[in-house]
Amino acid sequence: MSSPSAAQVKGTPVVSFEGGAITLEQLQTYISQMNPAARTRVQSVEQRQEYAEGLARFELFVREARRQGLEKDPEVLEAAKRAMVQRLLHKEFEEKAAPVTPEDIASYYETNKAEFVSPARWRYSHLLVPAPQGSADRAAKKKLAQALLEKARKLQPLDFDGFDALEKEASGNPEAKPDTADTHLVTAGELKERLGPEVATAAGKLQRVGDTSAVVESPKGFHLLKLTDLRPERNQPLDAVSSMLRARIARERRESSVSAYTVKLQEQAQFKTDTAALEKLQVNIQAPQEASTGPVPGYLPAPQPVR
Repeated sequence: MSSPSAAQVKGTPVVSFEGGAITLEQLQTYISQMNPAARTRVQSVEQRQEYAEGLARFELFVREARRQGLEKDPEVLEAAKRAMVQRLLHKEFEEKAAPVTPEDIASYYETNKAEFVSPARWRYSHLLVPAPQGSADRAAKKKLAQALLEKARKLQPLDFDGFDALEKEASGNPEAKPDTADTHLVTAGELKERLGPEVATAAGKLQRVGDTSAVVESPKGFHLLKLTDLRPERNQPLDAVSSMLRARIARERRESSVSAYTVKLQEQAQFKTDTAALEKLQVNIQAPQEASTGPVPGYLPAPQPVR
């Protein structure tokens, strides 16, 4: 096998083969693009030789594949299409992407500040035995509340459905739905405003999910509470989430740009779908899988709505 001529190879050949070579300049470029961990594997001359020869062997396999006409193989063509699409996406939406500026990050943070800064919130199941202050049956209603508390204490701590099911007895309404007992997530101030200071004070004593209060007396009647969820206070300053937001903004911009680009290509190509024909497509989940007759085709999902 003869070595390549100087006209055939641009650079300093390191590993030569008929019609080509791996050059010193190529190797220098490849190594410069390696991460530090990968570079530790090409420190010695022997390691460098194995790396360079491995690249050359790959080129020999490429040449043999071409000799056998595999450039036109369906799998090769499909792989090339996938590579072209990936390269197009990189070229259009990464190389051309505008940088995310500190001002962009600060604006996004302020718009979505509730995600990063929010007060502690709690969620309760709340039962009220109605007995307005001064009503004749208030004492009887208090006994009912105590009886319901005994039933509640016999439940497993995390049996929220069982606790909520007591809503019908507590309210005296057989049509009451258990989900009406759910306060959803509230701050201490919101709970106080909604159910009164007595209930808010009792709620503040519940520390663990599943804890149940004693009977709480208020001008409205008698209350029972079970803590079902809690969300600690969040206070993440801009500096703490800046890197994450930079990546998120870039991702959202890319998704939006890809969607708009996809819609444009569809419009230019007069993209249309025959749904009547699709209805004739047979999909039998129970049918055995047949042998593959070619590569799985490339696929792109429908574009996201452009905001």
